[in-house]
Amino acid sequence: MNKLNNILIVDDEPVNLTILELSLDELEDINIISALDGNKALEYVKETSIDLIILDLSMPELGGLEVLSILKKDKPLKYIPVIVVTSKTEERYKALEMGAEDFLSKPIDVIELRFKVTNLLKLKKFNDLQKYFNERLEEEISKKEEQLKEFAHIEQELLLAREIQQRLIPKSYPESNQLDIYGSCVSASEVGGDYLDVFQTDSKEYTVFIIADVSGHGFASALISMQFRSLARIELMKGSDDFGAEVERINTVFSNDNQDGNMFITALFLRFHHKTSTIESVNAGHYDPLGEPQLIHTEETKGLPIGIMPDITYGVVWSPFNSGDALFLYTDGIIECENIHGEMYGNRIVGLYDCLQPFSAKDQIEVILEAFHEFIYEQSDDVTILAIKAI
Repeated sequence: MNKLNNILIVDDEPVNLTILELSLDELEDINIISALDGNKALEYVKETSIDLIILDLSMPELGGLEVLSILKKDKPLKYIPVIVVTSKTEERYKALEMGAEDFLSKPIDVIELRFKVTNLLKLKKFNDLQKYFNERLEEEISKKEEQLKEFAHIEQELLLAREIQQRLIPKSYPESNQLDIYGSCVSASEVGGDYLDVFQTDSKEYTVFIIADVSGHGFASALISMQFRSLARIELMKGSDDFGAEVERINTVFSNDNQDGNMFITALFLRFHHKTSTIESVNAGHYDPLGEPQLIHTEETKGLPIGIMPDITYGVVWSPFNSGDALFLYTDGIIECENIHGEMYGNRIVGLYDCLQPFSAKDQIEVILEAFHEFIYEQSDDVTILAIKAI
């Protein structure tokens, strides 16, 4: 029998509690606990094992942000995923900065609610597993990792981690008569932190491209990838005039949540302006793209990786992006994997890509992956690549 997941819903309006309970009724293996105020909610989390909290921010007496602050400062409780409910944009950013895992806007979309609850319950399993590892691997890290991987439940959790990581990768791309887009993320034997995303802003004025690599491997990197995805989409969907400032806000929120500095993300952000046929680039410690036009970041424009230091400036490089232009984005996996003689794939990707520029984006990716796998002995890192062509 599957263990029931305890979901705590906190709202001072009984009708809102009823709506949320009915919305989650079709999900399996869950148990709903309701609280009409913040104080009662804190009593429940200390008395009961809670797997997820849905927290309304607009409550009298002890408000939602105060409850969130108390939860995230309490070591045993800070790993409980929290979805905040608010109609105010400023409260949404404040909650994410304080450690909330996700948000829902009012009025609540039932399908979005179920999707986020399902995914965060999976993330809670990973948090519990990570805590289990941290308690035991202090004495025998390397030995214990190999032993634990032999157990069947660890293999199952690895499969779940892969599933979540693959959900971050676009299965389709925004339709456009100006762009030809195709990408791929091929996972290594262990779950990693590579991240790829392509989406249009709310106004449809821009198409945004992100390729990133979270430091390290394993469960923590996969979790950080999902958190980064939510944060990046919230900010970049707005499509403001200042692309660099948007990335600065992403970095500041992530850095403030990463105060111990144990995780960071190298990332490259591109944005195509459909009206002017121009493309902008913001580089956070990542590789510049290959191709034409050359979007090369200098020391003045290339910023630190995301998560190292808040409130830093990111420069923007831009260029016209007209028919015939093409760019290629990649993570370090494709250049650092080795063949049987210990030779890295390295700059071979540059010469190969130059030959492939006349081909479609999909053909480019497929040929590059085939040549890469023919060369290497064993894939030791995630390989994430993205081809963008101006039609």
